[in-house]
Amino acid sequence: MADGTPGPDPGARGSLTVSDRVVQKVAVTAAARVAGVATATSGLLGRDLPRASAHIHGTRAQVEVDVALAWPAPAAHTAQRVRDAVGDAVARYAGIVTDRVDVRVVAVTDPAPVAAERVR
Repeated sequence: MADGTPGPDPGARGSLTVSDRVVQKVAVTAAARVAGVATATSGLLGRDLPRASAHIHGTRAQVEVDVALAWPAPAAHTAQRVRDAVGDAVARYAGIVTDRVDVRVVAVTDPAPVAAERVR
């Protein structure tokens, strides 16, 4: 403390609980930042991609991420980069170790249309 007396024992201060929803949001953000992953709406239900679900057990988590790929991104390579990015982000921002990150490619999107220059 400011007057030189020691504060309470750090272990006695309390605890931090990270919810599944927090890990899901971190996973979605991390997946969306990977090159080759497209932000899209998929299927009849109109779900936004990427999307994630997470199940936390203590300080460990299992995460599932659904992504859309921007054509012609290679599926296996992009999925591995998503796995790595999600695992790193969840550990860094939520303090949770991911035992498993499953990535499903549920859609492939057309590349963004390139605006053609008009000749005058």
